[in-house]
Amino acid sequence: MITTRGFKSRLRGRVLAGAAATGLALAGTLTPVLGSSPAAGDTNTVVVSEDFSGSTLPSGWNAVLGEWKVEKGRLYGTSVNSGQLSRITFGRHLTNFRFEVTARFESVQDAARWTALGLDVAADGSTPWSIATMRSGTTAPNGLEFAQRTTANTWNVTDTAPAPKTAGTGKDVRIAAEVRGNQARWFFNGTEVMRTTRVQRSLEGGQALLVNGSTVSFDNLKITELPSPAYIRARGDAMTVIAHRGASSAAPENTLASDEVARRAGADWIENDVQPTKDGVPVVLHDTTVNRTTNGSGRIRDLTSTEVADLDAGSWFAPMYAGQRVPTLAAQLADLRTRGGKLLLEIKGAHTREQVATIIQTVRDQDMADRVFVQSFEVDHLRYVRELAPELPLGLLRSTLDTDPVAIAKDLKLTSYNPSEAALMTRPDIVKDLHAAGIAVMVWTVDSPASWQRLEAAGIDGIITNRPAELLGWNAAYLQTRED
Repeated sequence: MITTRGFKSRLRGRVLAGAAATGLALAGTLTPVLGSSPAAGDTNTVVVSEDFSGSTLPSGWNAVLGEWKVEKGRLYGTSVNSGQLSRITFGRHLTNFRFEVTARFESVQDAARWTALGLDVAADGSTPWSIATMRSGTTAPNGLEFAQRTTANTWNVTDTAPAPKTAGTGKDVRIAAEVRGNQARWFFNGTEVMRTTRVQRSLEGGQALLVNGSTVSFDNLKITELPSPAYIRARGDAMTVIAHRGASSAAPENTLASDEVARRAGADWIENDVQPTKDGVPVVLHDTTVNRTTNGSGRIRDLTSTEVADLDAGSWFAPMYAGQRVPTLAAQLADLRTRGGKLLLEIKGAHTREQVATIIQTVRDQDMADRVFVQSFEVDHLRYVRELAPELPLGLLRSTLDTDPVAIAKDLKLTSYNPSEAALMTRPDIVKDLHAAGIAVMVWTVDSPASWQRLEAAGIDGIITNRPAELLGWNAAYLQTRED
């Protein structure tokens, strides 16, 4: 039996290298999180701005470990050896923000020593942390990293990439990380070199600077709070990539393995389906029966959650996935919360108001309301969600276009209108009308480059696809070609 843990370990080297390559191919471009665009005008708020012109540490800054001092208009942090993780914490908890600073290695024990931007660090420096790291030997394959310091005081490095130039010592480098929820981008001297969907977030952690085995000085530090992401993509941005049932072309659909492949490929969102078991537990499954995607049989609504938990949901796809399970919605949300990812959740099949309320409560219990987008073919489902959880964005799925998509979108207070490709292409100009009304357009389920090209030309905002890694690569190539 191959467990999810074993699958993740085996997958890491192969997919992470591809994801890093995709990030490098996107250097200089900004891929949206469902159409968001950074630095969106005067809606951004600078919450920390420090040029270190005083003679003492700024008010509210807490030096947890190592030597920290302000001198000659810069902040200096020193770590006496490679085992000391010197850090200073400041700021407040932010969901969407940009962290930028000028950094200079003054001295290092070796080229592997590093400094880091603390993206989510408790005020007292207690673990876990989420950080963006820069080594002095930045052109090494792991010159830049996104990493987590676990509660067991071990490292979990989620993403690595080389920088285009060596930082070395004695040179100012402008570094930045732009964080939106659990997603982040790494910038080196203004160029985007890497992204992640796996920033582990807390409820209270703020920002920090860290130094290891070196002395590093800092200047012109700024933390800018960013607005919540828009869903209509900005001009020049790429189409949002939404992984259909996870990366279902590479792993068994609607499993944690499929979610993991999509996450490591860099998908902006993961799309899954939810239905109730006989005893009312929401589980992640597309079909009305378990026959096609498990070793069991019967209607999902006639089976108890215990019976469903015993099913093998991976062997049908490939022997290496034997032992994958049909996850409960709670388990999937917990996995996304801790490992990274946002969920486009389809309420599948008939649901009562009470069953929809159970789904909403599960989302809230998992503290994922800010990372879930609900869609359905059923108008009543969306009305229930609007009544029970008005903060959740809504999308209406359609296999044929409504007579007046704008009117129904306004009536349901939709965030997006989500037709099939075939439906949209009967009236592609409807995209402009929906955008004029403030409604995004996400199209399903589209797997061919020829179709991606048509939808790009139509101006749609996101694509639900079984091939998220390929669409990410296509987006990058298209943007580069267009810019040339």
